[in-house]
Amino acid sequence: MLKATNLKKSFGQLVATDDVDVEFGREPGEMVFIVGPNGAGKTTLVNLLTGLLEPDDGNVVLTRTDEDGETVERDITNMPPHERVKAGVVRSFQVVHVFEEMSVRENVRTAVLSEQDLLGSAFSFSDEHGGVEALVDDLLERFRLDDQQHVVADKLPHGDRKLLDVAMSFALDPDVLLLDEPTSGVSARETDYVMETIVNVSKAEGVATVAIEHDMDLVSEYADRVVALHQGGVLGEGPASILETDDELRRVLLGVGA
Repeated sequence: MLKATNLKKSFGQLVATDDVDVEFGREPGEMVFIVGPNGAGKTTLVNLLTGLLEPDDGNVVLTRTDEDGETVERDITNMPPHERVKAGVVRSFQVVHVFEEMSVRENVRTAVLSEQDLLGSAFSFSDEHGGVEALVDDLLERFRLDDQQHVVADKLPHGDRKLLDVAMSFALDPDVLLLDEPTSGVSARETDYVMETIVNVSKAEGVATVAIEHDMDLVSEYADRVVALHQGGVLGEGPASILETDDELRRVLLGVGA
């Protein structure tokens, strides 16, 4: 579980994150959407959770179960991003980050090698690489990319590029995966395909997934829980049904009753 307590961040006079308390991953495979109008503090919150920004106040704690089944709490507030990745907090950005001239399979393989600290031996295959290739096969199948594994990344349809980006994030063995608008730029006919694939893999692997999303129809369909931000603070949270029942949320997010 990833937990933020009293998290605050200001940029000059602008309060971007105002005393935020949130928890992600209360249940294995929980799918949480962060919603809110532009300027609500969504991206700032994710940047604080992943270490791209340092908070002015508050802390971020990651709770994991170790190999002995013991619960271990770790304060990661001052941990740099690359160390958070190793600790189990992984992020995928709104703009797809893949190796454009490499094939789909090569991209996923590179991520797996990175997670296993084997990048230095990428071109000198050893016995260890049999296990690497098995992991690559599994990720390609789970993310429905196996039929396109030899296609160069920059030739992929945008929806599949998104899935490749997320597959590479999964290769880093996350406990918590944070996604910044995973369907941004994806055609309407691909959005459900992309989101359904991500949700299915997350739940099968027990990975808590947190996504910033503006499409309220997608949120309503796939969210286990919604966290709504407004003016840097948490306006409300709960099941997706609150988007229909909470008048204040409807006013802020949808303009209903404004």
